[in-house]
Amino acid sequence: MITTTFRRKNVTDRDILRAFNDFDTQYANSNDYDSWLDKHTHKYAVHYAGKLYPCKHILSKATGIPTSEFHGGEQTNRVFRDLGFTVIDKPK
Repeated sequence: MITTTFRRKNVTDRDILRAFNDFDTQYANSNDYDSWLDKHTHKYAVHYAGKLYPCKHILSKATGIPTSEFHGGEQTNRVFRDLGFTVIDKPK
């Protein structure tokens, strides 16, 4: 198990995997979440198992911290990279 911290909270690779699973259960099509793949405000995605996930939303699910309480971008992407996940520029 790999661990890092985000906003003084421990986050593990297992927390992220559970968040991916919850997301997949809730949204059969990844873009069903707020049409995020079509929006220019979402600049990055986590690429895992052939799918794209919205970084900020997944980190929120994994930590329980509401998305309104943190910014996306590098502070969010760092968590995924620290845990061994791949963050990419979201395809346009």
